[in-house]
Amino acid sequence: MNHLLTKLNNERTWLALLFVGGLLWIFVTFFSYLSFPDSSYNFIGTTNKVKLDPGAPVTQTFTATENNLNQIKVVFGNATITKKETVVFELADAACTHPLAQNTHRPYDSSPFIYYRLSFPAIPDSLGQTYCLVVTYFSPYDRGSDRPSLGASAGEQFTGLSYTNTGNGRTYENRTLQMRPSYGSGSLYGDLGRLNDRLSQYKPGFLKGPFLTGIFALFFLGTFALVYALIFRKNEE
Repeated sequence: MNHLLTKLNNERTWLALLFVGGLLWIFVTFFSYLSFPDSSYNFIGTTNKVKLDPGAPVTQTFTATENNLNQIKVVFGNATITKKETVVFELADAACTHPLAQNTHRPYDSSPFIYYRLSFPAIPDSLGQTYCLVVTYFSPYDRGSDRPSLGASAGEQFTGLSYTNTGNGRTYENRTLQMRPSYGSGSLYGDLGRLNDRLSQYKPGFLKGPFLTGIFALFFLGTFALVYALIFRKNEE
């Protein structure tokens, strides 16, 4: 009987630890990818597809409006790529020549849902600095019009912006790739506060303020208290 109770208690302990580990993994993953897109980017207007030619980068410069630039979201169409194909997303300097961060989309990666996220360690002093988004498609095949593409927008609201498609040697004035620079807050507490501010516009007045932070704290405290009770409670005889 004691052997059976010990075995059940050990199984309960391992299950509880796996449960807590899973929660921590979800929590850490969520905040490692948490980023707040620049809301001034509005893609209302004429939409175009920018077909990617193998080995020919598409580039666009932009100026960061905040510190802690840590992600760029890019509309990526027909994202299915096949064996031996890759699409490389880079953050580069203003001349589009020196890579600062790089992600490679490969055939076995999950297809992005509308946006591809180029994530990188936050740049603390990014405010006012000019950077370049560089997207390059590599393929040994001739896929014709079935090539991956980027989204682009045209209209008067994009005056002064432009992107360059080296595949056809053209620079498209008064247009922009559908990309959104995104920023962090520099700390977990700051990210929680900013997330709460973003959500506050959808919440009733009595839920505004530090409500979200309190919910997170109560959830994790309650979870650990429950796990502690499950692991250390006395076995019934």
